[in-house]
Amino acid sequence: MPAGIGLFLALLLTLLAGCGGGGDESTVVSPSAPAATTPAVSETTGVGAGQAEALSDVPFRLNTNHPVPPDFTEAYQRRALITVQFYKEKQDPFEYPQGLGADQRVRNSIERLRPRYPTIEFFDYDIENPGNTQRSEGLQPGEYGTLAAQLGVGFTPFVALLAPSGDQYVITNLFQGYTPQPVLSQALYDLSSVKVEDNTSDIDVVLAQVELTENGGGIEYFTVQNSSPKPVNLQGFYLQVLDPESGQVNPDSPKVTIDQPVEVQPGQSISIGRVPEVVDADGDKVAGTFVGGEALDLGPGDQVALLDSGGAVANTFTV
Repeated sequence: MPAGIGLFLALLLTLLAGCGGGGDESTVVSPSAPAATTPAVSETTGVGAGQAEALSDVPFRLNTNHPVPPDFTEAYQRRALITVQFYKEKQDPFEYPQGLGADQRVRNSIERLRPRYPTIEFFDYDIENPGNTQRSEGLQPGEYGTLAAQLGVGFTPFVALLAPSGDQYVITNLFQGYTPQPVLSQALYDLSSVKVEDNTSDIDVVLAQVELTENGGGIEYFTVQNSSPKPVNLQGFYLQVLDPESGQVNPDSPKVTIDQPVEVQPGQSISIGRVPEVVDADGDKVAGTFVGGEALDLGPGDQVALLDSGGAVANTFTV
């Protein structure tokens, strides 16, 4: 054997021995495996900015000293199961990472899934509509104040699922960027399985409008939308004012009661008025009437709760 070839073989054997030869198993690392990264963390909540998905429960405590939507605060104080999403109304074709349409696709998925989980309260906000961030009383319906900052929203679409735990809340799942509907469905199923002692109705209706009388702060009419897949009979439902400090309903406070059968079909909105001749915002006569309401003494910023016939909160509205 020529000396050059012998020297080459000896060198090759030496290299093989140094690389774990002699029967030891070696670990092969896939070149496609992504490196682990640590997401940025919001100083307020500990939620990761730019995080794709929360893999474990993250503590969250709402700071009500800063402006947050009154209906979100009410659900939080009542210790309800909550899903909140932020989206961008005007799509950016260059938006990272999913591009045009991701926000709308996630919103559509949540809307399709919502009727399956009536015990979860859903909130959604246009990320470009924060409203007045100086005081909560200045927030209009749809404005979120400092809620996005408190949740550590990085980019949209953003979906966070929250459940009460001890004296605070935890974020059970968090998604940023496009998320397939089956993944969202599983997360909502897991959230709905959390055992809580909240007072949330299992009937998915929305208190869409409360119109006050010209004098006295009574109610002229209110509008209810049925978001559930089945017809809902509103007989026995009633309205009461929420305590501004606790966000709870005082059972001894005055109420407005629907004392006659009023059936609302899926997706339909119906108005109930002080008298049968009342005309709602669409110019239609009310579908039914209520009793009471003269002593409510409502004013701007007051919150009204729609309760089902069993006394559970179905939805709230800020006057």
